[in-house]
Amino acid sequence: MRSVLIGNGVIIQHGGRDYLNSNIIQRALDNVRTGNFPSHLYPKECADFVIALEKEHAAALNGDYDNYVFTTYDRASLIDFKLRYDSTHKYSATEIGFEDYFLLFELTHNKLGITNPERFNSRGVLRRMFLDAVFNQGKIESVHKQFSAGFVKWLQNHKHIFTTNYDSNLDIATGLRVHHLHGSFNTLNEVYDPKSFRNQLEDDLLNGEKVDLDHLHLYSTCLVSYVGDLKSYSMRQSSLANRAMDKFVDGYQSNPDLRKQIEDWDESNNLVRRLKESIRLKAERPELEHSEQYPHEMLKTISGNLEIVGLSPNNDSHLFKKILENRNITQIVFHYLGDQEATDAKRLFSSKNLSIRDVRDFWADVNT
Repeated sequence: MRSVLIGNGVIIQHGGRDYLNSNIIQRALDNVRTGNFPSHLYPKECADFVIALEKEHAAALNGDYDNYVFTTYDRASLIDFKLRYDSTHKYSATEIGFEDYFLLFELTHNKLGITNPERFNSRGVLRRMFLDAVFNQGKIESVHKQFSAGFVKWLQNHKHIFTTNYDSNLDIATGLRVHHLHGSFNTLNEVYDPKSFRNQLEDDLLNGEKVDLDHLHLYSTCLVSYVGDLKSYSMRQSSLANRAMDKFVDGYQSNPDLRKQIEDWDESNNLVRRLKESIRLKAERPELEHSEQYPHEMLKTISGNLEIVGLSPNNDSHLFKKILENRNITQIVFHYLGDQEATDAKRLFSSKNLSIRDVRDFWADVNT
């Protein structure tokens, strides 16, 4: 069985420099400065915020934020962050990885003692600004027009197609089901999906917020995070919630004492009241469940040959961990860009049967 994992390098290969990190950052800033953005969905202050975070980049590299990391994944992320940048170089706003801005966001908010809901809301609008820049007024969804017939045929020869990309170019080009591990511009987040379990509750959990149909990509399932552990947690949330709800409902239906306890819960607490309503609703309508929107568990069940194209071996460790743990993957073919990626891929997949190949040779072959 053949499977393939596709990353942003494929979009850069066919869509050009528009989808490099530096141009995504610059486009985000330019969109705001020229007024070419939906100001009702994220404010112009987001651009100023990026520039403010840029100024903290050197401070984070030099250890000024070492005392403001409060979780193990933050600490690990800061160590990795320092390894990836040269502390003697002054980085411009466009030289900083856009997901690294979210680490800087957390560090500065830790230092300033800013908590939710302000922290949650600020993170959300920053996410929207960057997603809008990636979306590029929808132009990213047309990149598949540059795919060669040979590349499309090569893709179609795989049983499973996985991608970390948000766009639907692979889906359109192949006509096949593509597994979007980090979400998709074309899939509404459960928070905004009127058919979702959470939106069957009586409370309006969106507090009156209306989905703007002209900007559905900003309400999507796309995951943006500075660390794989957070992405991994987000990817597991639905399955964890479903298992927990199944246990509650099973006890509610089979154990009279537990049922009475649940019915006696104090409904003055909104969270408790909503949980009680959810249990009752699930008991009446067992088909309701939280949608599994991130098919990452499939990486643990595939078998045979896995090819990886357009991904750095230094990113997405949460996905590579699942691949490494899957003993049924008998061979990995990693297409690298540059000697350093080749070295890093050999180190990462040292426990696997690995073949490495220069991605430029790959493109030359499939495009002929």
